[in-house]
Amino acid sequence: MYLSNEQVRNIGTTIAITGCIISGIGVIANNVLLDHILAMQVWRFSNILFVVYFFGNWKRWWEGGLSSGVMCILYVAFALTNEWGLNYG
Repeated sequence: MYLSNEQVRNIGTTIAITGCIISGIGVIANNVLLDHILAMQVWRFSNILFVVYFFGNWKRWWEGGLSSGVMCILYVAFALTNEWGLNYG
């Protein structure tokens, strides 16, 4: 059974979105709640997903999907919560 290109791209997008959601929870724990241990416990799961995502991206499995946009949103969250933690934490 083979997957179509669209199905493969959807897998990449799903991995990216799931990883971003999990990572975003870790970012809030680290930068807003200032609980680095909790953040590391959360990030252990998103890190594995990102390894899979970036490996697939390197192999060009999910080119053309929404994955890069999702990753951009993640890094916006990193930047904003980092500033919040530095200024208000």
